[in-house]
Amino acid sequence: MNGLPPILAEVRDLNFEQIQSLLLSAKKLKMGVVPVGKYQLGENRQPIIATSFLEHSTRTKHSFAVAIQKLGAMYIDFNADFSSLKKGESLEETLLTLNHQGVDLCIMRTSNSHQFDEFRENPPIKMINGGDGINQHPTQALLDLMTFIEDGHKLSGATMAIIGDCIHSRVGHSLMELIPQFGAKIILCGPEECLPKQVSNSNIILTTDTDEAIRKSDFLYVLRIQKERHTGPAPYYHNYLETQGVSLERLKRLGRMLPVYHPGPCNIGVELDRAIVKSDYYRGYQQVVNSVYMRMAIIKGMLCKNTS
Repeated sequence: MNGLPPILAEVRDLNFEQIQSLLLSAKKLKMGVVPVGKYQLGENRQPIIATSFLEHSTRTKHSFAVAIQKLGAMYIDFNADFSSLKKGESLEETLLTLNHQGVDLCIMRTSNSHQFDEFRENPPIKMINGGDGINQHPTQALLDLMTFIEDGHKLSGATMAIIGDCIHSRVGHSLMELIPQFGAKIILCGPEECLPKQVSNSNIILTTDTDEAIRKSDFLYVLRIQKERHTGPAPYYHNYLETQGVSLERLKRLGRMLPVYHPGPCNIGVELDRAIVKSDYYRGYQQVVNSVYMRMAIIKGMLCKNTS
């Protein structure tokens, strides 16, 4: 694998060869082909990795924590609420301080879109984006890709519908950059307020018709409505499941198995009904399983010279 960049902020930071190598590395880690727990950075020392989540998280933060400890690294949970950031220290100074204390890598989530751009020219520390505002969530998209392939989807020529709050979804934006590289088409579906006005990629089309999106797709990726990111009321929200959500009854009418993916957290009874989450259609928990192995592969690729 070519060396990964010091900052992994967006899908476009990786070339196709690097993406393929991460998929292979994650698969080997999951299968136990590669032993874990003894990775070193050189000079026979244990790597130190910090997470700094300036927005709430369950899946991303804890899967990174598990991945770090499975790799045998020292884990630090950096709590910004009790740091000098609250005294006015800049984020760059905070990251430089962590670096000089011996931290090798920081995984950061922030509410500010494009937060990582300011560090690209002179990175204060190696960094992985755990989600920045409504911009990108590259590690989630990569673990989703791993799950799609593992589930047997032939992406070349396939169609995936992304249904929900597409305009505010950072993972949606990452998937739009990632999946077309493998020859798949994407249907963005949701209320007009949740869709971009236009898209520049000819492999991505827009619709407000959920039944049409389902009918034309090989698998579904469902997003929650992010009410906290909308500036005005969302009148469609209260009857969203009936009008544009995905229910088990809706899928059964299709007459074929259509896998349903969701990055979480899921608003059960809004974008998905409870019957789907409890059914064989739902693959969200397999995404959670794979999150650990893909994030192990990414950390390994960021820190270790030998990434085989």
